[in-house]
Amino acid sequence: MESGSGQNDDKELGYEIFIAAVSILSVFNMALVLIPGVDPDAINVVTIINLCLTIIFLFDFAYRIITARSRTYYLVHNWGWADLLACVPVLRFLRLFRIFKVYRLLQKNSSGRIIDHLSYNRAESALYLLVFCVIIILEAGAFLVLSAESKSPDANITSATDALWWAYVTITTVGYGDRFPVTGTGRLVGILVMTTGVGIFGTFAGFIANKLLTPKEKADEKNPDEDTGSIEKQVVAGMHDIQLHLSFQERKIEEMSTRLEKIEIMLRAEKGS
Repeated sequence: MESGSGQNDDKELGYEIFIAAVSILSVFNMALVLIPGVDPDAINVVTIINLCLTIIFLFDFAYRIITARSRTYYLVHNWGWADLLACVPVLRFLRLFRIFKVYRLLQKNSSGRIIDHLSYNRAESALYLLVFCVIIILEAGAFLVLSAESKSPDANITSATDALWWAYVTITTVGYGDRFPVTGTGRLVGILVMTTGVGIFGTFAGFIANKLLTPKEKADEKNPDEDTGSIEKQVVAGMHDIQLHLSFQERKIEEMSTRLEKIEIMLRAEKGS
């Protein structure tokens, strides 16, 4: 939240945390690629994941500049230039600017307020967490299983695309069986990927259910106001009916008073005669 120039282009807190987490993963991947002695095929897994992260960063930049109150302010003062340049893999370290900005944003909010916000927007928060977890499990599962299987001559997971394909069909619990680990370490990785996959897509199913029920919940939230308005209308209508009834009774009383006066005049006339 930049207050210096009155510009506040911060997005929803859950989204900002998601972008920061993806940025941290990107910087980590940049450092991982530079570690000597790592299996080249495993490094290819990181490279493919980095391409996916680049798409996310390009979307994030487009989203921010389209919705910015001032595009010039965003590009110059709100580190938009760093967001754009960081889309280039070799300049990925510039994501540190976005990480620092989110860190400052979290510092300005108490932990209780952050938890309350994420709880209130738990459907969106769950979706961001789901996407990030899928990325982490795909990368970690493919990287680890490829590193383990590369030592076996009987391995059928031999490339980055094989490893990523195996990891994805495993976390989705589809399990085609065309690719599978044959080493003990690889199977251990498979157990972890399968276990986390069940939880991830269970969360995704819950998110879909929440979205399907959201219109009804919003309608239910509006019902108290609508009920209050209808009660007020009923009270006004009732008061109007009462006024009409009282007016009618007043006319009846006036008519009765007129008749009584006529009867009294007739009685006096009869007594006088």
